[in-house]
Amino acid sequence: MPKLILTHDGAVIKEFVLEQERITIGRKPSNTIHIDDPTVSGEHAAILMLQNAYVEDLGSTNGTSLNGKPVTKRQLNHGDMIKIGRHEFKFVDDKTNEFERTVMISPQSEKKESDDVPKKYQVSIVSGPKKGEVISLSKPYTTLGSPGGQVAVIAKRGSKFYLMPMSGTTNARPPVLNNTAIGVKSELLSPGDVIEVSGTMLEFQEQH
Repeated sequence: MPKLILTHDGAVIKEFVLEQERITIGRKPSNTIHIDDPTVSGEHAAILMLQNAYVEDLGSTNGTSLNGKPVTKRQLNHGDMIKIGRHEFKFVDDKTNEFERTVMISPQSEKKESDDVPKKYQVSIVSGPKKGEVISLSKPYTTLGSPGGQVAVIAKRGSKFYLMPMSGTTNARPPVLNNTAIGVKSELLSPGDVIEVSGTMLEFQEQH
């Protein structure tokens, strides 16, 4: 199902699944997505889930931009970036992702185009309650940890993967990468890197 990924200053804050036909974004608590930001109008913008997805500015003071350009109403495509005030939303269409994964894992495609198939990556849980489980990193964002506690996100950018802290948690230690706590900036991951989040150790690996 389509969703919005909310980021602020480069950190992922929250994901919103777009289940309703009309989702409003603004400073008033009555909005579907509430943003406490003085640069955001009370009812700033709306996401319309019709036959296609659309972003619509609701006459806001500071405007709404799509991929860096001001918009009043525009259809959304997978990967589009919406800026509202100081916050950015990435529009993610799961249908597009599913299609890309289906094409990529087709046996015929692998045989004919083995040299062109992108490398796939995963994280394996090496300690903790779910030791031995493997998480495939096929989505643009994969969340690790527990809500309200220590949380991290692995973000896929092209063929590279980055570990990012999730802001908005309280009294939570930052995630650890190779025995070093990460800061507010995302860290590029390499095979063999060890991540610790919520007391669980995970290893970043290339799939074979």
